[in-house]
Amino acid sequence: MSGYLLDTNSVIYFFNGEEPISKLIKEAENSISISFITKIELLCFETENDITKKIAEFISEIEVVYISDEIIEKTIDYRKTLKLKIPDAIIAATAKVKELTLVTADKSLTQKLKELKIANPI
Repeated sequence: MSGYLLDTNSVIYFFNGEEPISKLIKEAENSISISFITKIELLCFETENDITKKIAEFISEIEVVYISDEIIEKTIDYRKTLKLKIPDAIIAATAKVKELTLVTADKSLTQKLKELKIANPI
């Protein structure tokens, strides 16, 4: 699989109108994914109803990657070796297992995850 896995912060930047992430999403529209954990995080935000609807619509138009045994194993590895928080470990493991470029503005993840292809959305 090739394409992009958007971290939660990337989707937030997209909805805030950041040009680099908006351009990336438009150019790669058929190869954009999010982890199920990103879906949960996005839909739990306390925000205006119309923004929640826009986020839900966006999610319905892209692939949501659900957990598998392989992602679980890599999550455990990242949690133990890199001391990542569980949501970050799941997202990073998903990118690694699915061979996707992780799109994140999280500098801590960028520094720790040298084995991943990472793109900064801003």
